Amino acid sequence: MDPKSKTSSEATGSAKALVKGIALIDLLAAAPQGLRLTDVVREAELPKGTVLRLLDTLLDADLIREMDGVYRLGPRCAAWGSAFLDGLELRSLARDLLERLVEISGETAHLGVVDGTRTLYIDKIDSPHSLRMFSRVGLRSRLYCTGLGKALLAFSGDALVDEVIAEGLVRLTENTITDVEELRAEMARIRRSGYSIDDVENEEGVRCTGAPVFDHNGEVVAAISVAGPIHRMTRERLADLAPKVAEAGLELSSRIGFAGRPGR
Repeated sequence: MDPKSKTSSEATGSAKALVKGIALIDLLAAAPQGLRLTDVVREAELPKGTVLRLLDTLLDADLIREMDGVYRLGPRCAAWGSAFLDGLELRSLARDLLERLVEISGETAHLGVVDGTRTLYIDKIDSPHSLRMFSRVGLRSRLYCTGLGKALLAFSGDALVDEVIAEGLVRLTENTITDVEELRAEMARIRRSGYSIDDVENEEGVRCTGAPVFDHNGEVVAAISVAGPIHRMTRERLADLAPKVAEAGLELSSRIGFAGRPGR
């Protein structure tokens, strides 16, 4: 075999292994409780021997850890995630606005960005109440059924809306919008009002309102939201908070150079 061909083949093999290893990390990231080997093999749809070799490599790199037969993300992932989040100037610019929203609402405030066809939560300040919604920094959720996601989706352009629809509108609660025309009408309503409403559409017992954040070009780059349990977050309370969330979104937009109208 030509040495150059061998080198090329090895490089291709390494790239494929890297892709498979990243896929395993994604699996564990989606399962904070951890996964056993049989679960990883089933979810990854790879031979057991291949999974074991990949897991051993990831263990050696501290990208994952194993305890009592359960695999979870490792400390290097935490370090990388922290470095990534620290590099987002948006988080520091938004922090006092999130704190203000928690103060006036008594509920949990979030900051998120588009990640493919999902929302990625990049910051969060918890409600002072003991009973609060479940969420965490690094969580990815659907764009079409959360306050945060709907605010992002409405201003991201028709191409992303079409992509989300093509993936399928899964019903998560009785109120989840699964009709295509209803979703498009909802996007138009959000663009008119400047804020979104999640009326128990993503998680049972939780209501939320969100608003977009625009950059200097008028493009949506993030969204902020306030969410809480329905016994505190009544529809009347939601209607009162939505304009305040929209104001916070515009304030954050101005901090990053937005001075006009949305670009889309």
